[in-house]
Amino acid sequence: MKKKILCLAVLMLCLFGLTACNNTKIDLNNYLIEERNNLFTAEDDNYAVTFSTGLREKEYDLDGVRNEMVDFGVLTIARIDRQPIATTGCEYVLTIDDEVLRGNLIKSELDNTYSCDLERSVLNESKIHVQINITGYTFEKDLENTSNDFSVDKTAAISVANSELNESLNGFSKDKNNFEAVMKIVKDYSTSEVKNYYWYIGVVAQNGETLGILIDATNGDVIAKKI
Repeated sequence: MKKKILCLAVLMLCLFGLTACNNTKIDLNNYLIEERNNLFTAEDDNYAVTFSTGLREKEYDLDGVRNEMVDFGVLTIARIDRQPIATTGCEYVLTIDDEVLRGNLIKSELDNTYSCDLERSVLNESKIHVQINITGYTFEKDLENTSNDFSVDKTAAISVANSELNESLNGFSKDKNNFEAVMKIVKDYSTSEVKNYYWYIGVVAQNGETLGILIDATNGDVIAKKI
C-alpha cells in the first residue's frame, strides 16, 4: 500500500513539474530587437508625417538571436489618400529641441511613402518641428506626441502579448529554438476618417516559425493574432 502511495506521489510530482514547465511565463521584453517607444505625428490637407523612435538591433537581422541594441528613429511622409507622391526629391529639415538634422527621404519599395532611418531616439517631451520639401510643395509643422494619448501604452501592450502568446512561446522554448520579437506602432488607413493606432508585436524563431498579434492602442482589444 505504501509503495502504491509513493508511486502516486511521484507521478503527481512529475505531472506538476510538466504543468509548471508548460506554464512558464515568458517576457517578450527580453526578446525585442526592435521597439517603438513613441510616435510623433502631423498632418495638413495633403500629407501626413510620422516620426517614431525607440531601440533596435545594431546589426538588424530577423535571425532569432538578439544582439546589441542602439537608438533609432524613422521619419516618414505619405499622401493622405495613400497615392504616390509625385516628386523628383524629398528633402527634410528635422529640429529636435535645439538639434537640427538634414537629409533626404527615400521612396519605399513596399508602399507609396518616403522615409529615412536616423540613429536617434527622442524623449516623450521633446519639441519637434519638421520641414519637408517636395517638388512644388513644402510641408512644415510641429509634430505632436500622439502616443501620449494612447490608453494602452507599450508596457500594457507587451503584457497583453505575453498573455495571449505565452503557450506558443513556450512551444518555441521547449523545442530549444531561439526567437526574437519586434514591436511597432501601426495605423489604420482603411479610410481617410479612421485614425486608429495599434501595437503590433511579431515574433520569429530561429527556425523561421512566426507568431504575431495586433492590439488596439485605445482599449487593449486583440484585433488579430497568429499563433
